[in-house]
Amino acid sequence: MGNTESNSLLKPLDIHLSPGNDEIFQPAPLPLDSDGFIISFNVEQQEEILTFFEKHGVVVVSNVLTDEQCQRSVDEVWLFLQEMYNQNIDRNKPETWSFGWPSFSKMGIVGNERWLYPQACDNRQNPNIYQVFRTLLGENELIVNITRAGLMRPTKNIFFSSLNKTEDREEWKTISEWLHLDMNPLTGRATTYGFEHVGEGHFDSSKNPDAAINNPVNNGMRIRKLQGILALADCREEDGGFHAVPGFQHFIETWTKQNKQICIDANESGDPTTVQIPQDDPIRQYIQRMPIRKGSLLVWDSRLPHGNFPNNSSSMRIVQYLHMAPVNDEAIRSFPLSKDDLPSTFHLTDLGKKLYGFKSWESNIAKKRFREERNPQVLERVQYERNARNVIKTAGLTSQK
Repeated sequence: MGNTESNSLLKPLDIHLSPGNDEIFQPAPLPLDSDGFIISFNVEQQEEILTFFEKHGVVVVSNVLTDEQCQRSVDEVWLFLQEMYNQNIDRNKPETWSFGWPSFSKMGIVGNERWLYPQACDNRQNPNIYQVFRTLLGENELIVNITRAGLMRPTKNIFFSSLNKTEDREEWKTISEWLHLDMNPLTGRATTYGFEHVGEGHFDSSKNPDAAINNPVNNGMRIRKLQGILALADCREEDGGFHAVPGFQHFIETWTKQNKQICIDANESGDPTTVQIPQDDPIRQYIQRMPIRKGSLLVWDSRLPHGNFPNNSSSMRIVQYLHMAPVNDEAIRSFPLSKDDLPSTFHLTDLGKKLYGFKSWESNIAKKRFREERNPQVLERVQYERNARNVIKTAGLTSQK
């Protein structure tokens, strides 16, 4: 089921990282197509993708997955729900969508478990997706993060067969007005979720966070950091989904100076890479909802405030969280899975072996990173997750993948 690797990958272009010091915020709304989706590009349109991204801080690339790959991914989301949470969950019976539903549902995220199913794993080594991140990062040697799926239950006009009628479920709505940064712009420290993080002692909250601003390690103000979602079904505006403030990357340094205490407080919290945007911040008037088509990849700059907005329809919103980073990013390494953690029916390609970290890329820095000693805290977490999966299997709640 793996993708055929392309021998015609485009050479990365030079990238430009905005200094973020515009004194006045200049809105950069994304245009929509005739069907109400954010306009998108084909994967081959490298110059157009990069130019658009560097203006808006977000871009959509269409048809990175086929319809068949999307359908297999959706099937795996439902299998994941049954195997990990409640075997009685049935995609055709909304009556089963409450009891045993995973945590983080109020944020549109499917639990806190890594999504390790055949098609989900194959999506992480997809050459089209790899090409998009090569284009945006200006690097060939990348690694992929291992994270979660996202799902929003419908909330309007849902047909319940046991009742033989449609009903609304307001309680299934996700939180509204959620807007945050997954990077602290005062320290530059960005989220490392889904990767193995390297020790970052220079971000100790007892130190002056201003001293870290020019540090090259995990500094999203000086090194491009990306995040992404893969649409596994059409994500219309009424279905809920991703929203952000496009163009904010050009203004972020000015905003940080104006909101320094917010960033200091976040740095001293238990989640120092997340900065919540205040409810009264005027930047909120420039939030844009971003509907995208099935099979599309949406990538945004980690310097953009972003979040999810609630579902207001009778359809599910289903996505996969997925992004890549350069192997020479000293703050992270590939997540330390073993091949036994992967589904037995999943085939690693040569590209996949490098993206997953089972094989080194060719450069000297990549070979050096490949030999580095692993972070014991992350290894402990990986073993805990592995044991938890095994307990569920032993209990008979999962089937053989």
